[in-house]
Amino acid sequence: MAELFLVRRSISLRVGDAPCNGGIELLAPKILESKFAVTDISLQATMVKPKNTLLRTIWIGLAITIVFVAVTVLLVSVPASRFTDSAAREYAAGIARIIVGLMVILVIRQRKWGANVLRWPAPRSWAIILPVAAYSLVLYPPLFTGTLSLNVSQPNLAAGVAFNGFAAGALEELVFRGLILSLLLGGNPDDQNPSNTWRAIMISALLFSVPHALNLFVGHVEARVFAQLVWSFLLGIVFACLRINGRSIWPVAVLHGVMNAFVHVNRIGIEIEPSLLRAAALAFAPVPLCIYGAILLRKRGLITTR
Repeated sequence: MAELFLVRRSISLRVGDAPCNGGIELLAPKILESKFAVTDISLQATMVKPKNTLLRTIWIGLAITIVFVAVTVLLVSVPASRFTDSAAREYAAGIARIIVGLMVILVIRQRKWGANVLRWPAPRSWAIILPVAAYSLVLYPPLFTGTLSLNVSQPNLAAGVAFNGFAAGALEELVFRGLILSLLLGGNPDDQNPSNTWRAIMISALLFSVPHALNLFVGHVEARVFAQLVWSFLLGIVFACLRINGRSIWPVAVLHGVMNAFVHVNRIGIEIEPSLLRAAALAFAPVPLCIYGAILLRKRGLITTR
């Protein structure tokens, strides 16, 4: 705006300095030149500044991701590892994640990143997550363990695993769909054009996926980590679509938490080392859900197929 003001001021000076007897022939080239200058500056403002803003928000999103990983290790995993009892470790980790989640909520409120992210959801917001819940809870446990049954042979441990898994899923939603996605959307998804919405979804999903690569350093086999990277990216797209369409983080946080809790209890005592074929099935299982999420956003006009 400052640049445009200066140009406009220069225009008025040129008009004032023009001789009265020179006629329109002498004045017109100067006015035309000034108009071209204004147009050029306007184009630069629309082309350069949004790009700089996008890079800045990506860097902020990456910084938030790094802080999230560090906090998870230092404030959740390390303190919880001091407990010798398995169930106590799960409860301690879950409580730590709830505390971190409350801190994230305070940050969202303070920074006002997301005009509607913390609003109480409408009934429709809960309804649109049901197909995703049904699909995931029926498909993923058999892909992991070959069964839908839950391992509740140790009830206290199973409850702790479910509690910690739910807290982990809800916290991830607050960070990646509450903070980062809202930041990339500029606060209000309703004000975005389709290309900006899709770009924000993809970037937030990528940032959600990247930390799963760290599982290579804790002994997970390469095929499993590859599957985690792909399915977390695709599920990140799904969760982002649901969050934007539902206009609230809470249904998606509950969905992610329930999925985690169910799958984690299903996997108690089972070491997952999938074959390449099963790893591929795990990785690309969310593709139909991505299509579902895209259809929801297309009906609202927030993305296009072009």
